[in-house]
Amino acid sequence: MFGRNQKRGKFIILFVLSVMTFTACNGKGILVKTPDLNIPFETDFKLQAGELEVSGSMKRYGTGIWELEADAPETLAGLSLSYGDEGVRASLDGLRLEIAPENIRDGAVFAQVFKAMDSAAAAEELSCAETEDGRVFSGEFSGGSYSITFDPESLLPVRIEIPSAEISGEFEGFSPMTGEEEETGISGTVPEAETK
Repeated sequence: MFGRNQKRGKFIILFVLSVMTFTACNGKGILVKTPDLNIPFETDFKLQAGELEVSGSMKRYGTGIWELEADAPETLAGLSLSYGDEGVRASLDGLRLEIAPENIRDGAVFAQVFKAMDSAAAAEELSCAETEDGRVFSGEFSGGSYSITFDPESLLPVRIEIPSAEISGEFEGFSPMTGEEEETGISGTVPEAETK
């Protein structure tokens, strides 16, 4: 009888520890499973890059496939941007521009944000720390290091920081996209589960 209860107790302890590993990061810099960002999603954003402040909305259709609409500052209001393996297509006030992938600067603000988010989406584990603002997941990509803060209750991203590029930003209204995918005209890698 004692042996059976002991085994049951060990099982319960192991179960609780495994759940804690996936749902909390009580220490600083421990590796934990990341919240699932490897999905199509849309969100409003406010980005600060040096002295530049930009706001608008962005959509992620899959790895390396993004769309962005800017509404501020006034000089960028109405900017529409499609980003993918074939490069960037941008339009503003009837002016259209296509940029080949080899001509996209590594330090471009939006490219940095897209690559950091894609890196976090691909990661199975990231370093995590609990802060007053939420759970901060940190990692590295070709542009340097980044951190993404998730709301501790909803586990939705609310903030991103890329220190090497002096980029910080906030997300609001983050939500997964469901239903029919829109035609972006830009190709990239869509996770298998999302292909039709």
